Amino acid sequence: MEKPVSTSPLGQTLAVSGVSHSYAGAQAVDDVNFVVPAGSIAAILGPSGCGKSTMLRIVCGLLRPGVGKVMIGDRDVTDVPARERKVGMVFQNYALFPHMTVAENIAYGLSGLPREERRERVAQMMSIVRLEPFANRLPRQMSGGQQQRVAVARALAPRPALLLLDEPFAALDRSLRADLQFEFVQLQRSLGITAIIVTHDQEEAQSVAEQLIVMNKGRVEQSGPPAELYDKPANLFVNGFVGHASLLKATVARADDGNGLLRLASGSQLAMPGPVGFVPTSDVVLAVRPEHVKLAASPTPGALLAKRVLSVPLGHLMVHDLLVEGATPVRAIADRASESAELPRDVFVSFALDRCRLFPAP
Repeated sequence: MEKPVSTSPLGQTLAVSGVSHSYAGAQAVDDVNFVVPAGSIAAILGPSGCGKSTMLRIVCGLLRPGVGKVMIGDRDVTDVPARERKVGMVFQNYALFPHMTVAENIAYGLSGLPREERRERVAQMMSIVRLEPFANRLPRQMSGGQQQRVAVARALAPRPALLLLDEPFAALDRSLRADLQFEFVQLQRSLGITAIIVTHDQEEAQSVAEQLIVMNKGRVEQSGPPAELYDKPANLFVNGFVGHASLLKATVARADDGNGLLRLASGSQLAMPGPVGFVPTSDVVLAVRPEHVKLAASPTPGALLAKRVLSVPLGHLMVHDLLVEGATPVRAIADRASESAELPRDVFVSFALDRCRLFPAP
């Protein structure tokens, strides 16, 4: 993908501090704090109604927070109108003007520039998103992926300090979505723009963002790099929202010799390779990622008996749904090439306990 004529980074740091807002007495966002470094991509994700859209409206200036501050670079924009914030916006439905051509849509926010500079900026944006042959087409004459590129080009044309995208890939089919996510990351890096994507799709968030901001019920549950949230989730909500995990209820049987011992409901015990962080008799939940489950056809030390309910190939992977000790659903995933023979219906399950996480029982 071509780079713009100017290689100077466009993006600035976004800092949200102590932001709260309510609608008719109902708290929409509550004491939200996060920082997105200049030139990086962050994803705000969470279930419907968690406050994502409210935060987007606050950052872009369509909504003034009841409490808190929004900084773009060294500028406090909390009270600055949207049109003066230098923020570009890409909506889920792209919001292109149906009666305008591609070139006219991209030029829409450049009315303050001299005609020649406006023409050059539009040509530059069309080159960046590879739409030069479509300059005179109307949106209805273009595919969904092409329309999305027009929307991104229109948002970038005024050279904003910050680009916001609201569920930008949701309306696209899976293969096209993956291609455009990759293209967007390339574009973002070439421009050095600071970008925030709002999404409920955790796979999408992890594939494009350098920072995840997970929200729930108006609050930020955890913020950090995708790998950190996946490997070290702060709580059960983040654990379940960022990636899949099987949950095993247990009681702490021993925690006084540096190595914990968990007792499952069935009476089986799991020896933890280190302190558990809970006192004996505490009710806990052991969270196990699918890739941390190992299956064997014959017993191994510490393994639990399980019944293989379903095994489904997924590309080069094999996904197994199991019932451990007759009651607890557990999912395992492994490379198909590593499974030299078909597993029996009854298998033995062991966990990479040094990679699993313990949480207090809800």
